[in-house]
Amino acid sequence: MRYGQLIVPVTGLLILLAHAPADAGPDAPPQTAAPEAIPDDRLGVRTAPLLLLSRTDVQTDLGLTPKQIADVRTEITRLHAQALATKGMKGAQAVAARKAIDVASQTWIDSNLTADQVTRLVQISLQWEGPSALITRPVVADTLGLTADQRAALTKAVKERDAARALPTHSKADERKLAEQALSLLDATQKERWKTMLGRPFTPRLASQAQDNKAAR
Repeated sequence: MRYGQLIVPVTGLLILLAHAPADAGPDAPPQTAAPEAIPDDRLGVRTAPLLLLSRTDVQTDLGLTPKQIADVRTEITRLHAQALATKGMKGAQAVAARKAIDVASQTWIDSNLTADQVTRLVQISLQWEGPSALITRPVVADTLGLTADQRAALTKAVKERDAARALPTHSKADERKLAEQALSLLDATQKERWKTMLGRPFTPRLASQAQDNKAAR
């Protein structure tokens, strides 16, 4: 499966790169510096693979070299500026500008990572998003051979999880519930295909977990 088949829609990239900081007021100026790394609270949300490379846990898992790490930071910063430049664009001009960012992101990955690193990045991207990838990425649904009923049930489960994420009471339990619902809807063959697509487990290094471990000592 090629990386390009699973690339995140550019609208998601633009929202993440060009928004004001979460704690900024309504009159705050837009963010102008590229984000340091994808924050932990994006776990469970579809995220551009290139941006996942900003995280040290992903860099370590892929075995990125110091040069690759420096180069990806430079590319993210460049695309961040390019994304900001599209704000206010409309129509065909906006579509073309956003398409260019998609192409640049994929080109960088294909040109700067090894084949094994690209494959692993796709796997981490799927694991990072989690069960919602079964619905948000048509190629995944098609590869698993999801039926119309399965797609409808999964869509409903993802919408319920998304609604829960918007509430202050959102917790890991909501994410576990979605994972359990998703697996319960797949047959044995589909589960095996999904497991193969995910590859070996990726364990993100979350600040909250580090704090919990520290408190437990």
